[in-house]
Amino acid sequence: MYLSAETRLKAILEGTGAGTWEFNLDTEEVIFNDRWASMLGYTLEELAPISFQTWSRLCHPDDVEAAHRALDAYLRGDSPQYECVLRMLHKNGSWRYIHTRGTLFANRHDSHVRWLMGTHLDVTEEKRSQHQLRQLAESLPGVIYTFVMEPDGQYRFSFLSRKTEEFYGVATEAAMADPELLFNLIHPDDLPRLRESIVTSATTLQQWVCDYRIVQNSGTQWVRGISQPERHPDGSTTWHGITTNIDDQKRLELKLERLSITDELTGLYNLRYLLMKLDECAAETERYGATFSVASLDIDFFKSVNDRWGHPTGDRVLKGIAELLQQRTRRADIVARTGGEEFIVLMPRTGRDEARHLMETLRNELTQKVFTSDNGDSFGVTLSAGVASWTEHTGSVSHLLSACDRSLYAAKHAGRNRVLIDSR
Repeated sequence: MYLSAETRLKAILEGTGAGTWEFNLDTEEVIFNDRWASMLGYTLEELAPISFQTWSRLCHPDDVEAAHRALDAYLRGDSPQYECVLRMLHKNGSWRYIHTRGTLFANRHDSHVRWLMGTHLDVTEEKRSQHQLRQLAESLPGVIYTFVMEPDGQYRFSFLSRKTEEFYGVATEAAMADPELLFNLIHPDDLPRLRESIVTSATTLQQWVCDYRIVQNSGTQWVRGISQPERHPDGSTTWHGITTNIDDQKRLELKLERLSITDELTGLYNLRYLLMKLDECAAETERYGATFSVASLDIDFFKSVNDRWGHPTGDRVLKGIAELLQQRTRRADIVARTGGEEFIVLMPRTGRDEARHLMETLRNELTQKVFTSDNGDSFGVTLSAGVASWTEHTGSVSHLLSACDRSLYAAKHAGRNRVLIDSR
């Protein structure tokens, strides 16, 4: 069946719901179709006589000038077509958002006959949805975003809400033009993990969740990104999600974590953390063969300090010894308070003789340290220590600690204020 071009065009316009308009740039003659009028609740007869003023009268006053600027830009060649969105008054009194597109048709036989022809589409619902989305994005306590990664690994933000500047200190438009402006603000210790998590999410299409720090002039803050990936036929992946500030929550978590592994009085690690590190050292030794040593320390006659000068003075002694232990041990060493006046030092990749030397140095320094009671009395304390090292015959962490304790008891029985090593 043959269909004329006019018939096909009419069917297309009916299918799209578009209203058509024609405007003579030289005479200001205007032609509208029925759909153009019904889009605003009218019939063409109700709007008669039709003129340029008909359109102008129905347009929102604030939008007319924008429409003229768009037309001027098109006629200058700055835009490929005439296009703008403007509000037009419906018969029921509401404002409808109308998407206007047009192109210039010039009569090749008469250069003075210039018609601008185009369509009107009602995009009110789309505009309302966009407005609602923007309002929602501004009301949520975070940055709403759409992140796109191309098959070649290139990436960009196709949408960022206005809170981007509040979170990152970077204008939304600038971040969308150059995503590195945001990535450059991520803490260098967190950036590799974040990039790896994005790749993993793109590969598995599992939800992306990542906690990371943003570094700004005002300081460092923790944020959490959550988004759901979507794979497209062209191989690109899009994530739609939100970034929220979790600084208070994260700092509380870190504080609770520290409290769970440290001794409240001295700030040293506790037995729980020490045992975890001992297991790690044992596993490393079993795999790579490097040995490690443990020293168990006990303050000599500490009960007499509490009995004579009171527990507050005893607490100051414990804090002073903890400070000395932190100052004189190495960065890789783990120092823990495991009981009232008992301490354990874990020395990774350290042999028995070196460990004994470290403990002797510590013991000698403690003999020179002077403590003062609440009433001004000066006194000193000493410590006894036992040292044991992991060997191929140790078997387990508990066996190593038992060997260390035996050496400590032997030091005490031998007169205290000394360091003894496991003789196995």
